[in-house]
Parts: sequence; structure tokens; C-alpha cells
Amino acid sequence: MATALTDKGFVCTQCGGEGALESGQRFLTCRFCDARLFVDRSGVVSHYRLPRLLGADEAEAALRRWMAGDDTVKDLDSKSAIEAVEAVSFPVWLFRVRAADGEEVFIEPAAPTTVPQLADFKLPAGQLEPYQAEEEGIETTPETIPLATARGWLEQRGAGRATETALVRLPLWRCRYRFEGQSYQALVDASTGAVMAAVFPEKAESPYFLVAGLGLLLFTIEGLAISNPAAKLVAYLITAVPLLLLAYWVARRI
Repeated sequence: MATALTDKGFVCTQCGGEGALESGQRFLTCRFCDARLFVDRSGVVSHYRLPRLLGADEAEAALRRWMAGDDTVKDLDSKSAIEAVEAVSFPVWLFRVRAADGEEVFIEPAAPTTVPQLADFKLPAGQLEPYQAEEEGIETTPETIPLATARGWLEQRGAGRATETALVRLPLWRCRYRFEGQSYQALVDASTGAVMAAVFPEKAESPYFLVAGLGLLLFTIEGLAISNPAAKLVAYLITAVPLLLLAYWVARRI
């Protein structure tokens, strides 16, 4: 039999007992009367959240590791000053859609954001819990993008009819930092430690292109000017040495 849903879970249609309901759960057994129940979520919007597993110090450590990665400028982790680490709760719309090979989950932002990674956020499996009021000191971003708009985006993706719709709050740490006189900010997922940022001091690619272009030009000239294969190979080897040293110098400086 189908069961009724509430903000906190479900109500058994046989005995009236209430219980918690996990995201994605479609069949359950009432713990009071053992009735087997079917959950129809298509017309109900559930409210969940991800648990906040990382503290402020752990979020700062995750940010420092990201700063030391390959996408950022050299020594960003040691030369930047972190000015603030703030707890934020950000809303997204969750849609579960039946697919040929099972089930697919789609996420759409429920509030405007300049961080594109939030639109492609991957929810950790099995971690959703019923929403409870946020703790004091956590900035709660209101859901200002209507559900109808998010459903329109879902249709544009070519997804089918959603079997479950939910509002999920993501626990984030907003980290503000300064580098060479400029202010930047990044978001750290407080459930996984993943770092999301739209604008940051990126590693410059032009020096690498210049080294590659110079090497291509020199090898082309030598290939056209030298006809003897042995002499051509020697010239290539001689040219490659300073190019490799130049590439190493660029990698150390950029």
C-alpha cells in the first residue's frame, strides 16, 4: 500500500505510526505493525542535508592542498594569506530519474551561484539525512530559484520524469584568501573536502606554449636545412638539451 509523507518522514496508512525515510527509499516496513509500504515521492518535495564532517581547520588544510596542486600558480599555498573561513549552507534541487540501467541523480542549484562546480555537484551515496535547523553561526543561503525553473533545466538535459524531488542543503566552508594584493574566495565541501572555485590565481600556460613553439620552429628549420639523417639526428639531440633545460626552468618558475 502507498504511504503518506511528512516533512520528517512517513506516516503508515495502516496504523498511523511515523518513521524516518531515507532518500531514494521506495519500499519499507512499518516498525509498529509490520505493514509493507510503498513510497510515491513524485508529488512530494523532501528536505534533506549532507552532514558537516569537516571542521574549519580541516577545510583550511584541504584548501592549502588544492593551492599546492597543478592548476594554481607556484607557491600559492605558502604565499597566500587565508583571511576567513565561514560556514555556509547552500541549497540544491535533487531529482532522481529512472534510467535504462537503474537510476540517475541530477542536481540543479536552488540559488544563484558564480561557482560552476555546484551545478555539477556529485552527492556522496548514502549520506543524506532529514533536514534539521542549522546550528548557530552557519550562514543559510535561501532557495530563490523556483522548483519549476529547475524542472525546466532538467527537461533541457533530456532527462525523464523524476521519481523523487528533494531540496538538499550542502554544507560548505567559504574560504577568503589574499594573494599578491588581490582577494579571492573558494568553497570547500564540508562532507568530502573537495574545493570549488570559479576565479583563482591560475598557472600561466603561455610560457609552455612558447617553449613548445620554439622547439617546433627549431626542429622544422633543422629538418629542412639538413639532409643527412645522421647529422639531422645529432642536431635534434643538441637542440633538445637546451629546450629541456628551458622547459624545466619554466616549470620551476611558473
